[in-house]
Order: sequence, then C-alpha cells, then structure tokens
Amino acid sequence: MAASNMNSNMGDKEDEELSKLLEKKARELAKAVGNEPVELSGDNFDDFIRSKRVVVVDFWAPWCAPCFLLEPILKALAKEMPCVGFGRLNTQEWPDVAAKYDVMSLPTVIIFKDGEPADFVIGAVPKKIIADKIRRVLNEN
Repeated sequence: MAASNMNSNMGDKEDEELSKLLEKKARELAKAVGNEPVELSGDNFDDFIRSKRVVVVDFWAPWCAPCFLLEPILKALAKEMPCVGFGRLNTQEWPDVAAKYDVMSLPTVIIFKDGEPADFVIGAVPKKIIADKIRRVLNEN
C-alpha cells in the first residue's frame, strides 16, 4: 500500500508540473499572438486597411480626453478579435488622412471591410456598441 501511495503522490507532482508548464506555454502563446492596435501614419494607412478583411481604425488626438477613454476598450477588443486588424491614427499628425474619411469629431472609429469604410462610431461609447458593429460587419457576406 505504501508503494501505491508513493506512486499516487508522484503522479500528483507530475500533474502539477505539467499544469505549470502548460500555463507558461499558454501565456507565451498569448503574448506571441497578442493582437495590439498598430500606430498608423499616412505612410502605412492604406496598406493597413487592406491587411485584413475587417480593420478597425481609431482616429484620435493627444488633446482629446474621450479618446483616452476609448483606447483600453479597443485594446481589449483587439485581444478578443484576433481576426480583425486594429489601428490608431493621430489626427493631429496626419490631418490629411482624417480629412480623406471626413473625420470631423474625435474620437471617431471607422470599421473598414476589404479596404472600404463599412461602419463607424463617433465618441467614447461602451465596448458592447463597438463590438456589435464589428461583429455585424464581420458577418456580412
């Protein structure tokens, strides 16, 4: 009976070690595939909006307080939706790009599908509103 208890304890230790290794690997993979919003410029904007079927771009400026409320929401959505590209364009540095898409208020979030605007959100809104709009665009054929 002592031998079976010893084997049982060794099994528990092996299971615990395996669990720790699996957790560590899962964290590493999450970092590797971490979908983070990309800082956009006039130079990479057009390529970025065509880089994935659906792309979300946050038009913001450093002086815009509501823009900073939206930033963590978009970071969270980027992690939850790895098939969607997320980017941020500083309109103060790139006003010509913002003007091209008629961005008049900040923050403005434009959802692009196949490189073309498909939907938008103006202002700092709850995460659910943006997520629902993205899902709607994703589910369109």
